[in-house]
Amino acid sequence: MRTLSLLLTFLLLIGWIAIARYAYICVILQTCESQEIRHIPTNDTANKVRPKTLTIRYNDTVILKDYEEFSFSEGQVQPATHSDNDRLLDDLATYLINNPQRQVKIYGRFRPSEAELKNGIFENLGLARANAIRQQLINRGIAEDRMALDYEQSSGEILGRPITFKLSGDSEKTESYKRVLFTFKDMTFSNANFAIDSEVFRPSTQFLIYADSLQTFLSKNLTQSVRIIGHTDDDGNEFYNETLGRKRANSAKAFLQKMGIKNKIIISSMGESQPAAPNTTEANKQKNRRVNFLLKK
Repeated sequence: MRTLSLLLTFLLLIGWIAIARYAYICVILQTCESQEIRHIPTNDTANKVRPKTLTIRYNDTVILKDYEEFSFSEGQVQPATHSDNDRLLDDLATYLINNPQRQVKIYGRFRPSEAELKNGIFENLGLARANAIRQQLINRGIAEDRMALDYEQSSGEILGRPITFKLSGDSEKTESYKRVLFTFKDMTFSNANFAIDSEVFRPSTQFLIYADSLQTFLSKNLTQSVRIIGHTDDDGNEFYNETLGRKRANSAKAFLQKMGIKNKIIISSMGESQPAAPNTTEANKQKNRRVNFLLKK
């Protein structure tokens, strides 16, 4: 029985390593031959005519308008196939290429019934869906770091507008709130990895997938350093929040070091000074309670 138990443990370990390596090689580095994003028509969404209400503005100027809304079947990350969505992405890519000073934030939505669903290194389907759209724009020649991601939960089971776009200028100073990229070299995890008002780090499955890939990358790039930045919402005073952000960043650093990462790790805290969203709702406060991982040479 002991031999059988050891064998099962070994097989589970091999399975976990395979999944983590796939995440690093195929999902993050995107070097698999089959990595090209595929449109997947699913159940009842692929053939329905959707309203042509998708509009993209820069400040008060309409840049693109009268495109069909995207559509996602329940639990799916890839949008249902529709040629008008491709037309929008083609036109948006052309605009971004012709206006290199512009950046875009892509918002993905998820249903209340999908609130507990995760995908890869992303903590919710809204981020995963926004990332799927970003990957299609990358395939059209747009640099990854020009596209930030955001998410929100819809009020009902009908998504209505599953994907929206917000254009901005070339400087973060033109943004009201901090741009959060959610890329491998600039990744963010929310306070789901911490208890409320606690600095004790309790990594989620999504963080473990990312951390394993990070360890593999750093072991092959010893000159790379990691900067971990703690952020908070505006509950409490500024000094308390700066201290809490630093403690959380330090806890994340200790976890990476226990994994065996030898690269230089620098910690800092922005406290409440760089909100990603207004601190007006609990959902927005969760976006602001976050830890940011930056890779630097």
